[in-house]
Amino acid sequence: MFPSIDRRRLLSVGALTATVPGFLSETGRLIAGDDRTPSLAANKDRVLVVIQLAGGNDGLNTLVPFRDDVYYKTRPKIAIARDKALKVTDEFALHPEMKELRALHDDGRLGVVSNVGYPNPNRSHFRATEIWETATPEKDVLTGWVGQYFDAECRGIASPMLGLQLGEKPALTFAHAKSRAVTLTNPRLFQWDTGTTGHAMDRLNRVRPTGNDQLDFLQRTANDTLMLSKKIQDALKDTRAATEYAPFNFSQSLKVVAQMIAADVPTRVYYVSLGGFDTHVTQVGRHAGLLQELSQGLGSFVKDLKALGHLDRTLVMTFSEFGRRVAENEQQGTDHGTAGVMFLAGGNVKAGIHGARPNLTDLDEGDLKFGTDFRRVYATVLANWFKADPKSILGGEFQPLPCLA
Repeated sequence: MFPSIDRRRLLSVGALTATVPGFLSETGRLIAGDDRTPSLAANKDRVLVVIQLAGGNDGLNTLVPFRDDVYYKTRPKIAIARDKALKVTDEFALHPEMKELRALHDDGRLGVVSNVGYPNPNRSHFRATEIWETATPEKDVLTGWVGQYFDAECRGIASPMLGLQLGEKPALTFAHAKSRAVTLTNPRLFQWDTGTTGHAMDRLNRVRPTGNDQLDFLQRTANDTLMLSKKIQDALKDTRAATEYAPFNFSQSLKVVAQMIAADVPTRVYYVSLGGFDTHVTQVGRHAGLLQELSQGLGSFVKDLKALGHLDRTLVMTFSEFGRRVAENEQQGTDHGTAGVMFLAGGNVKAGIHGARPNLTDLDEGDLKFGTDFRRVYATVLANWFKADPKSILGGEFQPLPCLA
C-alpha cells in the first residue's frame, strides 16, 4: 500500500539529488499542463552549460591587467608577472595556467566579461550565491533565473528534465514552484535496475490507473523517469568522447555533459561546479591549480563538442559569487571582494574582452566598483542565445552585451 502523497507538495519542491531515483517525481510533464509523454526525439535546440566557480574567484589574477602599475603595487607577492601572463589584448592577459582558454580565445571561441557585479554587493558566500542564482539582488526570493526561463518560455516542451545539475547540492538557479530540473551526484545513478529502489519503480509501473490523481501522477512520472533513464544510459554507453579529459571530477563531469549533449538528451541547461576559490591564504599555488583545472576541462569540452558536431549549439557561461579585494592580505591571499570575471565559450561567441574595465585607482573602501551588471550577461544569454524575453524573466531592463554572434 503506497502512502498518501501531497501532489501540491511534490510540485512545489525544487530539484532533489538522485540518491533516491524517484527524484523526478516533482518534475513530471504535468507541470507543463499537458499529458503528453516527454519527447525523446533528437532535440536540436540550443544548450547552455553554466559553470560555477564556487568560493569567490579572484578576477584580477584570472584576467590580469598587466599594464597597470597599481595592480603590482597592491599585490607585491601574489601578482602575476608580466612576462608569464598570457596576453590576449594590449591591456589584459590570462593567468599562465590557462593555456587552453587562451587558445580558445585565439581561435575566436572565448569571450571574457570583465568587472562584473551588481549594486550594493554582498560579501557572504551564501547570500551572494543566491543573488547570482536568482538574479534578484534587491530581495530574497526562492525562484531561480533559469527556473523562471523554463516557466516562461518552455511550457510547450514536454521533457521533465529541462535542467540538469551534476553536483551535491541543488542550485537555486533552477528553483521554481513548477521545477523541471534534477540534480545528480553521479549520472550513473540513472542505471538503477536492481535492489529495493528498482523493485519500487517496477511496482509503480505495474499500477493501473485508479482515478486517484496523486497515485496516477506518480505512476506516470515513474514511466517518464524510466524512459529518460534509458536515454541517459545510452548516452553514457554509446557516445564516445572525441578527446581526452583530465582525471578530475570537474573534467569528468564536463565529459558526461558532452556525451549527453551529443546524444540529444532533452535538456536545455546543464550546471557544473568547481569549488575551492576562497583563497584567503597562500593563494598563488591554490589558485593556479584551480585555473589549470578550469582551463583543461573547458578546453577538452570545447574540443570534444566540436569534433562531435555540437559546438555551435552549445554555450558555456561561468560565474562566481564575487571577486576578491584589490590588495593582497598578510597571508598572501585575498579576501572577499566585489566585481569579478565571467567567461563565455562556444561556437557563436565573439572573442575578446567585453564590458567595463576595472579601475584600480577608484575604489570603494578597497573594492572594485563594478562596471557591468551581471544581469546584462544573463540578458545576453536569454535574448541572443535562447531568443527569450529577458525583461519578463529578470524583472527589469538589462541591455544585452555584444558578445554573441
